[in-house]
Amino acid sequence: MFIMKKLYFLFQIAALALLSFTANGQQIDNLRIRTLENKVNLIYDITNEKSGQLFNVKVLCSNNGGKTFDMTLKSISGDYGKGTEGGKDKIIIWDVLKDTEKLKGNYVFKIIAVPEQIEHATDHAESFHFELVDSYKKDHNIICALKVTNNGVKRDLKIINRLAKIYDDKGKKIEAKSSKLGRIYGKDRHSTPTLSFMPNSTSMAFVSFPIPEGFSKRIKMLELGVEVLEITYGLDLKTGNIQFKDISLDNPKTPAKAELISQSIDLNIGIENRSIKDLEAPSIAYSNPEFQTNKILKVHKEELLIEGTVVDQNGIFEITVNGMNAQLDENGNFKADAYLVEGSNTIFFRAVDTYQNTVEEQYKVNYIPLNKKDQRQTNNNTDPSILDKKETKNGKYYALLIGVNSYPDPGIMNLDQPFSDATKLYNTLTSNYTFEKENVSLLNSPTREEIIAELDRLNRLIKEDDNLLIFYAGHGYWDTQDEVGYWMPSDAKKSNTANWIRNSTVRDYLRTVKTKHTLLIADACFSGGIFKTRKAFSDAPKSIQKLYEYPSRKAMTSGTLKEVPDKSVFLLYLNKRLTENIQAFISAEELFGSFKIAVLNNSPNVPQYGEIKDTGDEGGDFIFIKR
Repeated sequence: MFIMKKLYFLFQIAALALLSFTANGQQIDNLRIRTLENKVNLIYDITNEKSGQLFNVKVLCSNNGGKTFDMTLKSISGDYGKGTEGGKDKIIIWDVLKDTEKLKGNYVFKIIAVPEQIEHATDHAESFHFELVDSYKKDHNIICALKVTNNGVKRDLKIINRLAKIYDDKGKKIEAKSSKLGRIYGKDRHSTPTLSFMPNSTSMAFVSFPIPEGFSKRIKMLELGVEVLEITYGLDLKTGNIQFKDISLDNPKTPAKAELISQSIDLNIGIENRSIKDLEAPSIAYSNPEFQTNKILKVHKEELLIEGTVVDQNGIFEITVNGMNAQLDENGNFKADAYLVEGSNTIFFRAVDTYQNTVEEQYKVNYIPLNKKDQRQTNNNTDPSILDKKETKNGKYYALLIGVNSYPDPGIMNLDQPFSDATKLYNTLTSNYTFEKENVSLLNSPTREEIIAELDRLNRLIKEDDNLLIFYAGHGYWDTQDEVGYWMPSDAKKSNTANWIRNSTVRDYLRTVKTKHTLLIADACFSGGIFKTRKAFSDAPKSIQKLYEYPSRKAMTSGTLKEVPDKSVFLLYLNKRLTENIQAFISAEELFGSFKIAVLNNSPNVPQYGEIKDTGDEGGDFIFIKR
């Protein structure tokens, strides 16, 4: 019986591989070269790759029109080297003046991506481990195949068809058409295929989605809702939410090297006229549609094509529309698509020049479907501003801000900045956002006991409709052998971990505190170990209201598993972005995406954003609301 099951499993994998092959090979697309002060940013996409394919990415440079590529770029960071994933908006940053005194003239860049191993994305719910084996198109359907393993006791697993969804990068959502778990089929929206799993047993799951017209070649997110059942003295039922992000639907037969050579670009870095500091922000003009201040634009289509021009005396680094990068040519002309919800929408523009000066503008658009033209007013239930009127009325915004400067143990170095950073964040939150001063705790170099006591107090005080932000700045430590991360309060000792706070302790608290949304911001060494996943989007949500509706447990951190310097570039840009923001509502993920590149260009660390492991995140996000 065991041999038959194993043969059946191998047959499914083999059949899956044969069905999923296509003729396309992976390629590098959409290379954009931009300067930001003394840095060159190479932004590119790796497309048509097999799901889970990793690459070794190399970058070369030519100063003779591309005849030879013999310039050595030593001081580079970002998405290059071994283990680089495919996907959109990869970024390589060249710190020019670390390699040469100046750079003037025409240059050509070549990016090469050499395929390495395939590393399938994974997620888990309770004791069940899900591995995304493949995703592909077949007979006008998208098929997602997952290997499911039970690492616990005997349990039943149920896949809920109506909670299985995929999204593309334009915001289109598709619900599952059918699913299969082992030999059990679910052929309609309300089906729930259920299978019993013995300890350490494995089975395949297939979920099918119909392909609508215009769906892209990549899945922005695959989401599955599952239930785990165990019969003991009663019925133990637990739910789980499985997510996989940025999934390619292409499956080349043979992985092949991909490369792309840029057009010649005129660079002028380290020359005298660059020493004049630019303090003026860019200006934006709109040609289609013609947005006007304090005037609501009425449209009758869900998709709005936006065109305009953005100019600055020293050049434009980027322009985003509702958090998404717009297509920008060398003359400053840009195009973008905005996807609207019925009723009131806000279109938000943000332009950054090569000296990081920023301009932000926003305009109101009222989307009225054609069949509702004659209605004088559309249903306000889809207006994102309803958050302020209804959903947040019963919920308060709490914050715990921790800055640890002082470490009495002579074996641990004192810090200068953490409490100052925490104080600046306190002032920003209480002055500009809906955080009342009496609901914000600011701790100066607290001990372990003081931190835990304050967490306990908040746990007793906070209600299910409330929101909580936790900020920590201070020393951190990552134990590479045991793969355990720590925060170090002021009474931490170098000789033992008795007073250190494990990441898992923080995670346990975040799981048990009954908030609507919780956001952890950690500016500490080795803070990346707390994540379930760090593959975030830069795309703005289609509806802030939907993000607020579902519970969330998210984190943003200043780095991965590398030491973070005392003077925090991460906190500088986080606070700057919150202070300059003019949006009435901004999600934590959009906030993070708006300053991530600035941090990459001004520090050696890679900031991260994602869902915190095992804390009950259901796909929502923390929303900052302006006063």
